Amino acid sequence: MVVRELTGGIYFGEPKGIGKNEKGERIGFNTEVYSTSEIDRIARVAFGIARKRRGKLCSVDKANVLEASQLWRETVTAIGSHYSDIQLSHMYVDNAAMQLIRDPKQFDTIVTNNIFGDILSDEASMLTGSIGMLPSASVGESGPGLFEPVHGSAPDIAGQDKANPLAMVLSAAMLLKYGLGEEDAASRIENAVLATLDKGYRTGDLMSPGKTLVGCARMGEEVLKALDSLRPAAVLH
Repeated sequence: MVVRELTGGIYFGEPKGIGKNEKGERIGFNTEVYSTSEIDRIARVAFGIARKRRGKLCSVDKANVLEASQLWRETVTAIGSHYSDIQLSHMYVDNAAMQLIRDPKQFDTIVTNNIFGDILSDEASMLTGSIGMLPSASVGESGPGLFEPVHGSAPDIAGQDKANPLAMVLSAAMLLKYGLGEEDAASRIENAVLATLDKGYRTGDLMSPGKTLVGCARMGEEVLKALDSLRPAAVLH
């Protein structure tokens, strides 16, 4: 799980623009800036999510060269003192990018700034085989959140029954788990997706030899069949 700060950092910092330097050359410039309140807010969200998972949180920054990252690390560490049940670690972003490929299972929940999260979340999506597998959520302090696939709309394949629907299905599971607190229902959906993949069904982005190629609609139908098979038995009183 990558928890990315979405409203601050270098994408929104001021000053920014295109100008000229003292030599008359054109220059482009942006500003990476974070306040303690912005870091505090996203850190608490990340600690809360880590508590619902395996209790491990890795904060990713570039504190060895960036002052904004030094403040980030200092603030996340301070917030961590209030979450003694969570194992907090820190990692520089260049190392994190490498470690995600080398040994992704070492991570459970990652929290990071806007630009680092933008890059690392796309990198992490390919660990599942396709960006079409990755759910996401944009959440505020008071909700409601927006739960959607991490990828775009793919207009080049619109109407062709080629899209992978699993990121959207898993986004619904994420909504249930993190937005509504319905963990059992979320687990049923996640297990239905796993069961469907275990049966060998694949959309084109996931296709490999020996598997069954299906379209968007068929994949959805197979997930529904798996979901029905996982329906809990009636409880008699």
